Amino acid sequence: MKVSWVLLALLVSLQACGGGEKKEERAGAPAPEAAISGTITVDPSLAARVPKEPLLMIMASRSSDPNTPAIVVKRVPGATFPHEYKLTAEDITLVGSTFDGRLYVTARIDPAGMVGAPRPGTFGGTTSANPVPVGSSRIDIVISKAY
Repeated sequence: MKVSWVLLALLVSLQACGGGEKKEERAGAPAPEAAISGTITVDPSLAARVPKEPLLMIMASRSSDPNTPAIVVKRVPGATFPHEYKLTAEDITLVGSTFDGRLYVTARIDPAGMVGAPRPGTFGGTTSANPVPVGSSRIDIVISKAY
């Protein structure tokens, strides 16, 4: 009889705390990652002009102005296309920035690896979905412009 009262008290306490096992299941579920991802391709009309070992730069900025510093500049040397990409808070290059809200995502092939306004000899592209909410996937970019 004592054991059943102890067991009953234990069950009541677990239920008051959220049920024990169910709470652990919720706590163990992975949180969705704040990321922007997609595929970058090169327009066939530019493919022959792109260097064999291109330096691909994927940038995310709070502004569409190319002279505004990007909060993310991810450099991918020797990229091959199509190129699957994923930007996260770990890719932030502008100190003090946060990876949230809506961002303008662009891609560029730049032999010098320079940010800012594109210069002659670079190729670039953007997504029609700009500005993109952080958490978006299938944000595809076509590099379709030669500067």
